[in-house]
Amino acid sequence: MSGDDELDRLLREVESTMSGKPAAPAAAASAKEVATTKATPGRWGRALRTGVVAGVVCGAVVGTGTFLLAWLPFIDNPISSAAGAFVGAFATGAALTAARG
Repeated sequence: MSGDDELDRLLREVESTMSGKPAAPAAAASAKEVATTKATPGRWGRALRTGVVAGVVCGAVVGTGTFLLAWLPFIDNPISSAAGAFVGAFATGAALTAARG
């Protein structure tokens, strides 16, 4: 039963954390466990994801704020303001995340 294997693994991990000793290596992982292990995104995958999230959030905030304040004579088009915020936040988020490694 895979639940028992997982429980044993978790108990070994908790015990090793509490005692300060390294955990004993588990038996060879089954093919099912190996197949379900997700690959972690690389440096550029994380940078792209961070840039897109930062761009969407900043674009939405700036676009909404510009739309709400459009009645002021010095506030420009909300679409171009949101697009500029997206590009700037995307570039900054992607560059800083990629530089961090």
